[in-house]
Amino acid sequence: MQENLNTNDKPHLNGQLLIDDSTENNSKIDLRKIIDKVISNWYWFVLFIIIGYAAAFFYLRYSRPDYKINATVIVKDNQKGGNIPGQEILSELEMFSSKSNVDNEAEILKSRSLMEEVVRELQLNISYYLKGHIKKSEQFEKLPFVMHWLSLKDTLNPNVYELRPVGTDKFRISSKEMPARVGNWEDTLQLPEGTARIERKSEYQLENGETYQIVVTSIDQAVANYQKLLSVVVPNKQVSVINLTLISSVPAKGELIVNRLVNAYLKASVEDKNRIADSTITFVDNRLLIVSDELSGVEKQIQQFKQTNELADISEQSKLLISGTGDFAKQLTEQQVTLNVIKSLEEYIRDEKNNKRIVPTALIVQDPTFMSLVEKYNGLQLERGRQLLSNTESNPYVKNIDSQLAGLRGDLQSSLGTYRKGVEISINELQGRANVLTRKIQEVPAKERVFLDYSRQQAIKQELYLYLLKKREESAISKASNLAIARIVDSAKSETYPFKPKRSLIYLLGILVGIGIPAIWIYLKDSLSTRIKHKNDIKEHTPVPIIGEIGHNDNKDILIVRKDSPSPIVEQFRALRTNLQFILPSQHEKVILLTSSMSGEGKSFVATNLAAVLALSGKNVVLMEMDLRKPKISENLGMDNQMGFSTYAIGKTTIDELIRPSDIHPNCFVITSGPIPPNPAELLMLEQTELLFNELRKRFDYIIVDTAPVGLVTDAQLLGKYANATLYLVRQGYTFKLQLQISKELYLNRKMPKVNLIVNDVKADRASGYGYGYGYGYGYGYGYGYGYGHEKKGLLSRIQKKFKV
Repeated sequence: MQENLNTNDKPHLNGQLLIDDSTENNSKIDLRKIIDKVISNWYWFVLFIIIGYAAAFFYLRYSRPDYKINATVIVKDNQKGGNIPGQEILSELEMFSSKSNVDNEAEILKSRSLMEEVVRELQLNISYYLKGHIKKSEQFEKLPFVMHWLSLKDTLNPNVYELRPVGTDKFRISSKEMPARVGNWEDTLQLPEGTARIERKSEYQLENGETYQIVVTSIDQAVANYQKLLSVVVPNKQVSVINLTLISSVPAKGELIVNRLVNAYLKASVEDKNRIADSTITFVDNRLLIVSDELSGVEKQIQQFKQTNELADISEQSKLLISGTGDFAKQLTEQQVTLNVIKSLEEYIRDEKNNKRIVPTALIVQDPTFMSLVEKYNGLQLERGRQLLSNTESNPYVKNIDSQLAGLRGDLQSSLGTYRKGVEISINELQGRANVLTRKIQEVPAKERVFLDYSRQQAIKQELYLYLLKKREESAISKASNLAIARIVDSAKSETYPFKPKRSLIYLLGILVGIGIPAIWIYLKDSLSTRIKHKNDIKEHTPVPIIGEIGHNDNKDILIVRKDSPSPIVEQFRALRTNLQFILPSQHEKVILLTSSMSGEGKSFVATNLAAVLALSGKNVVLMEMDLRKPKISENLGMDNQMGFSTYAIGKTTIDELIRPSDIHPNCFVITSGPIPPNPAELLMLEQTELLFNELRKRFDYIIVDTAPVGLVTDAQLLGKYANATLYLVRQGYTFKLQLQISKELYLNRKMPKVNLIVNDVKADRASGYGYGYGYGYGYGYGYGYGYGHEKKGLLSRIQKKFKV
């Protein structure tokens, strides 16, 4: 061990000496370092966790919660079998049922027209808020007043009114665009947006100190806002269920909106079916009037014919004729009925007054092409009606529908014309076959033949009348049995807890932020710090071994090493004294020089107490105050400094006069610096300096030399040739990391003898790698560079001292 010390290798020193722990596991060292940092700064973590938790609490207290309002609707979907209970009972009477699709119905629920109907009905473009000290809360159910708009512009920018009650009968209302006005409840007000009346609700109390905000927006803006908040989803393509979700900060308001929206949807689906039924019933009623008049006319002709020809009972007379021509007459009658229906539909379609009406489907003949065109035509008519609820006829989309309808009307007329021609050909063929039989019964009297013609006309008109009457009753029954295309499975219901903000997540985030801020601050403080904080900082920047560590102490006295002192720092100086025996094994090696990188690192303090601890061991020690630029030892010891080395160097003081006893110890003597000279370096280079050291070696066992900082001036290097060992002072939290390069250069280039480090002012910090909590607290006095000053303690040091950490 002694050989290693003498060769300035990194030694395994006894007691306070540096221990090389490079063989330890790196991951274990890092984990321990992190844990030690957290423990040593626990108060910061506790403080910021409390702050983070409090911030989360206040955020949740004053943030607006948003709730999800959910509802479920099942749609009758022919493809997915979503039949509504009870609907199958009247399935045979559903003449006007339209095929539905759950995806189409979901789009209808999201349509703007439905939402606009709800907004207008509930006046959702007007919101009411109660102002608090920090936030405002929306009011809905227990409003003490309500604003009714008698007229309101649809296109307007949002405006905010502030309303305050004045007494019990009046109120004050104002906005940015309108000065304050005082009015009575139930008064009609002329506002920038239109005419409004504010109604007082007596069932709810209104406090004079309360301030309400009334936010008025346009209908279009309110519809757009609520459409963004509404979600309509088909959860599973295998079922016909639709889930509706609305986000609202007021659960009761959201539930009302969703319920009204679903009811409006169900009402619209029933109205669409009823419109088709009403159109068919109207058409059948008109045809019944016409056919009834025609039937009455034929019956009158038969009556007149019988009276004129005095016919009593001609049924027996024409029995054979009817039996022979019965089959043809029946077929001819059916075709003529069909022809009448086709002609009636042609007249209905050609009539321009019916261009905007739905083509009745109850009387449609069994022609697949025509039936397909009618379904498409009626679908476009219904779509046109829905679009006109929120648009005008000049809208391009409506015009496009009109053009499609015009084309379909032409196709309908063309299809009916083709079908009519086919029926007419069939009638002609039947008529031709009937004529063959007619020629066979020419013997039948002419009167009988005329009567038969009247009878056929009567049968045709009567059958057509009964057919129309039957369809009219079926249409009425079907209208009465019309049900909505969907059914409510679950009415709108708000979730119990708001989905935003998440309370547990916000609290967790507050705690994580409380942990993260001090953690980041500690990491950045260590990473960006330019001063020595940890033992590893020394090991990474210099290979110089550490011979001793002196702890921190708040005692301002420069001398703490006394005979009966119980201070742990005294024991540290004793350990330093023991370690010096390893680097100065010979009795002829007596001169110990102390220097540092800059002022304020505690050279005078360490030199004084090192001299004291050596004197306590019975050695004769002389302490030389060789910092000629700003001496501190004589000042702190209360010694007169009018005579010292500077006066000796110029020949005004002898060696005997120079060496003076001190109050440190009877065996300890002091050589003060004397008056500050203008040329300190030149004085140290004089021959008297060498003579002085030679004489001191003869008289004393140890010579402690306190010099100026080697990082600032060359005084220490000039005295280095007289020294046997160099103690380089490093102060924790004060010495810059880059300044350790000076000690490295001195060590590697052997510019000074046996360079060893002393770490001064070590504080109790497990994260720093030191375990001492007692020691030096004296500031040397030099500032950084060539200026002089006193050390300033930072905010962190004061807080740590306050918490006794």
